[in-house]
Amino acid sequence: MNRIEQCQSAAIALHTALARTTCLRQRSPEQDALWRVLQATICTRGHTIGTAWGSDTAQDIGGEDARQNELVAAMMWLIAREDVARQMKPDHLFRHLRAVAVRSRLGSARAIQADALHGMTGVTSDAPVQFVLEAMVTS
Repeated sequence: MNRIEQCQSAAIALHTALARTTCLRQRSPEQDALWRVLQATICTRGHTIGTAWGSDTAQDIGGEDARQNELVAAMMWLIAREDVARQMKPDHLFRHLRAVAVRSRLGSARAIQADALHGMTGVTSDAPVQFVLEAMVTS
């Protein structure tokens, strides 16, 4: 299965899980299944090591922490916009939730870690924390 087919399959699984969940604000087996489908389809699976500009300390970016942040961000968006989400086609819902999960202020592992790193790395609070892949750092 190629990447496009994987995304299409994930979009259909996500759309189907949402359709089976009658109310996102009430705990149910269907809601639990939706959480699992969200995690399996839109959340980051990998991680990398990066060093913030202005720091000499490498940090883990992604991994389990990223998945948790992304999952919560996506579910918060779904709950707040349930009516809109239910009207979306599978591919649009998938793309939108993926963007919320990995690029939004709440879901982006880099944004969250950058906030946490201010003050710990010597980067002042008014300066952005930027990451450089470890392989690009030279001594």
